[in-house]
Amino acid sequence: MNEGLNLFLQLAPEQIMRRLRRCGIEADPGAIGRPARRKDARESHSYSHGQDPASYRQHYRVVIFNLAVLECQPLGAGAAMNAAFLGPVREGGYGGAEIAGHDENSYEGTGARGNSGNSYAGAEIVGHDENSYERTGTRSDSRNSYGGADIAGHDENSNERTGTRSDSGNSYGGAGGGGSEMRGVAGAVRVTAVRALYSLGLDSGEVELRAMGGRRYVVTGITPLMPVPGKPLPEPYRAASRVLARSLALEQPGRAGLLMGMDPEFLLLRESTGRVVPASRYLPMDGVAGCDAGPPGTRGVFPVAELRPAPRGEPRALLAQLMSAAREADRLIADRSLRWRAGGMPLRGWALGGHLHFSGVTLCAPLLRALDNYLALPMLLLEDIRAAARRPRYGVLGDFRRQPHGGFEYRTLPSFLVSPVIAKGAVCLAHLIVSHYEELPLRPLDREKLHAAFYSGDKQPLREAWPPLEAQLRALGGYAAAASYIDPLLRSLAAQQTWDESRDIRGLWCGSAPSVSGTRLGSPEDTFQ
Repeated sequence: MNEGLNLFLQLAPEQIMRRLRRCGIEADPGAIGRPARRKDARESHSYSHGQDPASYRQHYRVVIFNLAVLECQPLGAGAAMNAAFLGPVREGGYGGAEIAGHDENSYEGTGARGNSGNSYAGAEIVGHDENSYERTGTRSDSRNSYGGADIAGHDENSNERTGTRSDSGNSYGGAGGGGSEMRGVAGAVRVTAVRALYSLGLDSGEVELRAMGGRRYVVTGITPLMPVPGKPLPEPYRAASRVLARSLALEQPGRAGLLMGMDPEFLLLRESTGRVVPASRYLPMDGVAGCDAGPPGTRGVFPVAELRPAPRGEPRALLAQLMSAAREADRLIADRSLRWRAGGMPLRGWALGGHLHFSGVTLCAPLLRALDNYLALPMLLLEDIRAAARRPRYGVLGDFRRQPHGGFEYRTLPSFLVSPVIAKGAVCLAHLIVSHYEELPLRPLDREKLHAAFYSGDKQPLREAWPPLEAQLRALGGYAAAASYIDPLLRSLAAQQTWDESRDIRGLWCGSAPSVSGTRLGSPEDTFQ
């Protein structure tokens, strides 16, 4: 619990501000050095008071334990608003508080479509530029209305949809409905609070936010949970702590029950025009190879393609399912002139993710921080320089989302479909880390210089921090079994290679039916720059 407490206590207010800003979070410079207001102060301190009455803003107090929201209280609000915020708590992560739109200069579309506005289910959305949007269907310009919802672009596409869907046995939850997160203001408040706490090395405590309008929230106070020796934790932390302890106690050594899935994304590009062709022209909404799904009731194009292999307990079996999903996409996408693009941001404005799903393991902050330091860090060293533009809107450290199947989704990575070599290494490394995260205690990304380097894409200081991490990974008991998959990726790291997001990946996945074996495919230039 709060393994980064010492880090937080050593941060000056200016450093706290910078850390939050890197992660896309605003903070009040006049209040950030003070703790969040106590529970008993909520009735008498409802709003921020400025000289201008128009500056009165609603405040919220969010109580968090192990990155799960226990309470979300509008300070000084009436019964109706309290009920809206204090209803059944759907403990969600913090991916998706904002939705990045795409630049439609490179968008080839079909079907009905509406001009997107600037809000969608509590998220801030950047709209498209409509120049060069080829379409063959009808279009509606009715005040930013798109099938009854205001939308723009995609939220790295997967899992920003409502409800659940079944993809060959895998169930992916959305941000509302049958998913695992609340929508609207309540969801956005929770998302911002958890993300702010995690970015400062914490996982439990209180966060106070001030509404700024336009679905924007400013952090005005943070109080970490600090246990007092000899005294029990106060409620509601005590009850949540007991639940977490029981869950961790049930886990078997090596996590034999671990189940892993994924939904990496890619684009279809018509190279002669430079436009993205919507995946919905070729791929269904469901299935192992599909297109991005929108919220219920929407119509139109769904531009990004996804591979959704059925979850498996062993990395080799999951990779076999991924290869099968790629072959299915190859069969359905009949136009052989289209180029497949993957990575972090293969085209300007089109951020792609390589989201990994886990169940059979208890989500906790040490697990997320192990994934950040031992997986996200080396993947950043391999990424194309263009992928840095994906952060901080996407790809922030510890980006996760709880799922209705009881597990969680790790959302920090870019799309690793850039090559089978990268995908095999990433999947097997992730499985190894989750299986043995208690044996991986190093946290170089806690250091201010390296934290800043991660978000700016400055690879040299991160490269210098990598060798001790690699040594610990190689020393794990399960490394030998996965070495044939992970070693090619580590050799690329040692050679300071990076992948090329301008490459067509279709041939890499489908041209010669790549094998699941760990041997390196083709020559290095097939994968890296």
